[in-house]
Amino acid sequence: MPEKDKVFMNEVYIHHKYFMNIARKLTMNEYDAENLLQDTYIRAFRFLSTFEPGSNSKAWIFRIMKNLFINFSRKKQAHPVYPIDTIINEPHFNEEESTLKYYEIIKIIEKIKDDYRQVIILFHIEEFSLLEISKKLNWPLGTVKSRLHRARKEFKRVFEDSVS
Repeated sequence: MPEKDKVFMNEVYIHHKYFMNIARKLTMNEYDAENLLQDTYIRAFRFLSTFEPGSNSKAWIFRIMKNLFINFSRKKQAHPVYPIDTIINEPHFNEEESTLKYYEIIKIIEKIKDDYRQVIILFHIEEFSLLEISKKLNWPLGTVKSRLHRARKEFKRVFEDSVS
């Protein structure tokens, strides 16, 4: 057995049950807990070279799990998923009303500065992730985040001006 595998098994994987319980408490869902734990151990194995054998492996693994959980939660908030069983009936709406509203929203978006418009359309209408937008527009991730923030503020301002 290679040295890396021995270190992983003796220092990291021995805490499997402990971290499965933590993952269950964080996610409150067995499926997500298993995924979180698996992702944690994959990341731990990948970056095992940064781990000092003999140091506090629980703290190291916990930091990895916590960061993965935070990222997972942010993704979930950005694009929420609603279980199909929560939908009782298909919503009924007047098509003329919705078309008019969609048209109004597009008109408001057209009044926003180009860079902001691109980001808001890609994120909210086409549902790209921030990382995907960053790659598509060849912008740093921080630029995408700040422009999305400013785009939302600009959209709100233009929307309030058009309503009043």
